[in-house]
Amino acid sequence: MHKKRIFLPLNPDKLRPGEVVNFNIYVKSDKSGAEKPAYELFCRRGEVFNPGLFAKIKFDSTHSVYYHRRDTDNVDYYLHPDFTLVGNVQFLKQKKRLGAALIKREKVYIPLPVKNLLLGAKVNFDVFKKVKSIKTMDYSYSICIPEGEICQSALVDDFREKGVHYVYFLEQDEAEVLDYLYHNLSLIIRHNKLRFGTKAELIYNVALIWTRRFYYEKHARIAEEIQAGFKLVDYLLEMFNQDQQYRQWIHAVRRHGEKLYAHTLNTCILGLGFTKYLGWPEEEIREFAQGALLHDIGMVEVPQTLLDKPGRLSKIEMDLIKKHPQDGYLILRDLACLSGDAAVMVFQHHECGDGSGYTQGLKLPQINPWARILRIIDSYEAMISNRSWREKFDPLDALQEIRNDWSAKGIFDTNYLINFLKFLSGK
Repeated sequence: MHKKRIFLPLNPDKLRPGEVVNFNIYVKSDKSGAEKPAYELFCRRGEVFNPGLFAKIKFDSTHSVYYHRRDTDNVDYYLHPDFTLVGNVQFLKQKKRLGAALIKREKVYIPLPVKNLLLGAKVNFDVFKKVKSIKTMDYSYSICIPEGEICQSALVDDFREKGVHYVYFLEQDEAEVLDYLYHNLSLIIRHNKLRFGTKAELIYNVALIWTRRFYYEKHARIAEEIQAGFKLVDYLLEMFNQDQQYRQWIHAVRRHGEKLYAHTLNTCILGLGFTKYLGWPEEEIREFAQGALLHDIGMVEVPQTLLDKPGRLSKIEMDLIKKHPQDGYLILRDLACLSGDAAVMVFQHHECGDGSGYTQGLKLPQINPWARILRIIDSYEAMISNRSWREKFDPLDALQEIRNDWSAKGIFDTNYLINFLKFLSGK
């Protein structure tokens, strides 16, 4: 899963000495005997491109400097003469030539567990720490490990002593971060001294970043990225297969939040454990987990403002929400990435045994068995997670609520529900 880093040339005459650059500038290093050219960081994103650097380029007769392909948008912002910056938003001055446009430039920082940093290894992205100002009580982010530098044990030890559990990276570096983490996982899986639960947690942390990217970045929904996500499912299944006591740590590795991607990954983890508990063949366990991981992808068609709405939804808004199983099925069908049962499971995962579900109003005998299982797991995991309109349920209260719905309406498959209760109780 290690990806090739692609660098693009830039005429150094287009750089403006004395101004801050919003992308990393590299120069090509001529290392004799090397099969491929090496690129060395020359000026870091956020720093001033001072006249001394410009003079060095001229002195060395450098015809091109380079930037990483991921920074293409930032380079365009820097080079374009028609942008003017107002706050965190850029407007185009020349509307006649380029049309009215609005380009957001807010920096988004994504958390990365300190546990997933590999000591003694280089990082291929800037790592930030979160700093709280005593005067303003606001948070800011400062680089603690620059791109290309080694993660030192002293820094990680300092984080541990101070109770710092997360560092951060820029959203635009997400692909590079995943590349780094994939490489680390290959070492973690083979580590004999780590407990299975610890390994599973580290895999989960990577899968959480992958799931976020797949759900929120449309350009990431390609065959290569899907296979990378499914490989993470394989890693998790390997932990389940190697440790018969997996039910002791399956709940501990999950993190609960309001975000959709966390819910789908947690559903995937529970699906892996439950189908293994049921004694399914390994290939079917894998396919079920793949479908569970992507089961809510149709929700990306729902406006975020609607998902975050704290009050009761109107009928029109609810009808829009109810389209997500069908939308998800269509997205995944076009990607041709799921087995037949897993794809049907995505389409039917909100059907209820009494016919009150959506999108087809099917009754229990008409619902695919995989969808019946997902209906239970999905309901339970959603209840024990925070939502914008309510606090999370205690796990026992969530199970009682599910039992009441089953008793009063027959929403859930009786056999699977009984076994799910046994699975959670450790019996």
